[in-house]
Amino acid sequence: MTRGGRHNNNNDNQEDEPEVAMEIGFPSIVVVDNTPMVGPERTEKLKVVLNKIFNAVGKVRDLHLPVGQDNQTAGFAFVEYHTAEEAEAAIKKLNNYKLDKNHTFLVNSYEDFRKFENVGEEYVAPEPSPFNATENLRSWLLREDAVDQYCLRYQDTTEIVWNTGGDEPVVDTKRDKWTETFAKWSPLGTYFLTIITTKGVVTWGGSKWEKVHRFPHPGVKVVDWSPSEKYLITAAPQYQENDDPNDPQCIIIWNARTGVKLRGFMGSNNTTWPVFKWTSDDKYFIRMSEDTLSIYEAPSMTLIDQKSLKIPGLKDFTVSPTDPIISYFVPEKDSKPASVVLIDIPSKKERRSKNLMNVTDCKMVWHPQGTYLCIKADKVNKAKKASADFEIIRLKEKDIPIDHLEFKEPLVAFAWEPKGNRFAVLSGEGPRPNLSFYLMEKTVKLLKTFEKKTANHLFWSPEGNFIVLAGLQNLNGALEFFSVNDMETMGTDDHFMATNVDWDPSGRFVTSYVSFWRHGSETGYNLYSFQGKAIQRVMKERFYEFLWRPRPKSLLPEKRQDYIKKNIATFAEALEKEDKEVKAAERAKRQKIRGEKRQAFESILSKLRERYNAEASEREALGYQDVDDDDIETQEEWVEEVEDYQETPLE
Repeated sequence: MTRGGRHNNNNDNQEDEPEVAMEIGFPSIVVVDNTPMVGPERTEKLKVVLNKIFNAVGKVRDLHLPVGQDNQTAGFAFVEYHTAEEAEAAIKKLNNYKLDKNHTFLVNSYEDFRKFENVGEEYVAPEPSPFNATENLRSWLLREDAVDQYCLRYQDTTEIVWNTGGDEPVVDTKRDKWTETFAKWSPLGTYFLTIITTKGVVTWGGSKWEKVHRFPHPGVKVVDWSPSEKYLITAAPQYQENDDPNDPQCIIIWNARTGVKLRGFMGSNNTTWPVFKWTSDDKYFIRMSEDTLSIYEAPSMTLIDQKSLKIPGLKDFTVSPTDPIISYFVPEKDSKPASVVLIDIPSKKERRSKNLMNVTDCKMVWHPQGTYLCIKADKVNKAKKASADFEIIRLKEKDIPIDHLEFKEPLVAFAWEPKGNRFAVLSGEGPRPNLSFYLMEKTVKLLKTFEKKTANHLFWSPEGNFIVLAGLQNLNGALEFFSVNDMETMGTDDHFMATNVDWDPSGRFVTSYVSFWRHGSETGYNLYSFQGKAIQRVMKERFYEFLWRPRPKSLLPEKRQDYIKKNIATFAEALEKEDKEVKAAERAKRQKIRGEKRQAFESILSKLRERYNAEASEREALGYQDVDDDDIETQEEWVEEVEDYQETPLE
């Protein structure tokens, strides 16, 4: 069908009018499937609702609801816009739009229906696409020396660097204006993500850092990953020019491996990030709203049982890092005590609960291996003095017992040992709290307490045993490297104004850095060994962040890993020899570069001397007197470089 304006057929002597462009087909019309089927008394109300939704992405020219023989709407609608661009935007933004629990729109172009009407009866096999081999996205794990990578962001520059343990960074790639706001590794280190706010986000990977997928989401501000990297979540609270959190595409979930958009969600004026919390296997994700927990299933992105879980007074929730279990907190109200409840997914059945009395606030902290859940219940006594109780739930034991631990003083910091049964606590008044270590045995056992530590943050090594006590913010970057097995300090340092501390995935190195987002000067990073020995001190103007590249879970069985740890001395000699060879090669390379630079300098100096000597007569004619080299006093400075050293204990 053809629609368009009339053609001018007036007298040839008259000036020709410009020909009106013909519009072929119906590109500005979309078909909306799965609309509610209602009777005549509710048809106008349905039209108002649909007009409101579809006017949000463009100006609707006409909306038509076909009616069946029973006088009910037929379950689909035709929406006509003024332009084809508006229709295309409606398809992108409103396809899979969830009107209610029974109606999710499927929006398609009317032209697609016409195209498929003309499909022939005879099947014609499509031509096979040529096979394009993709690069191994985990090629970075194949290095024999098993070194890690990290990202540096400063000014407009982004660097990916190899951590060889040397005193100088080894840059793998360096790009300017790679991202506009921030960068982010995926949880297993497979992808590197950058942001272009006006367009969306891009993932990169492989040894050449080529683009993997682009996720178009104009106005994107924040991103998040599901734990197993299957899904990517983007949010644009200021979508295009509209600061409208009710935009149905404010939050989008994507298939991270294919780049396909799976579903859009509305935001709200009080939306916090991350919006969704995922189970470790990426099968379920949960969103909290007022008095409600909504549990969705992936990859269908549908609400479990088509209804949310109503929890009056709901304030906070967490998800186990290893199992499909939710814990949520409800403050006390009237005569009803506060409570923490654990439920299973997807059954929503209660697994365990704990009532809490006279609680002002509550934090729930899972052990990284899902073994325990620590409920930190804050309290204030009649004298208005702060205290706290720990209720530690043992998830892996019969009948799920709960241990109680009471603190008579304010808690500054708490942290589980990632691999083990210990936890650390900073508690006390003033800037120098006490440090205590506890062990989860049949009961909670206090191992040891150290008084007056200059710290307000705790950072365990990912392998356990070692911990960094950090005095960030008002404590000016005091760092203490502590061995928990030996209960002794291994080293100390100060990184003035440090804002962040991060361990590498292996637990062999740790960094501190000053971010330009927090401080306007003295920005840069320090790299340490796990014992606190400073390896690099790098100052960079407008330094934003230091990001270690995560590693996927080891493919070695746990028994083999335990064997290696117990017999590490057997492997240490060969590994130390390799490290010495690498360091010797690096020193030789640096010396060669310095030698080449010196030769180049001496070559230039020799040519200048020849020219100087050749111009001696001209200088003499002009009355200049040459200075004898013997009259010039020179000073030599010797720099000692430590090649290597080894400490041998005295017998």
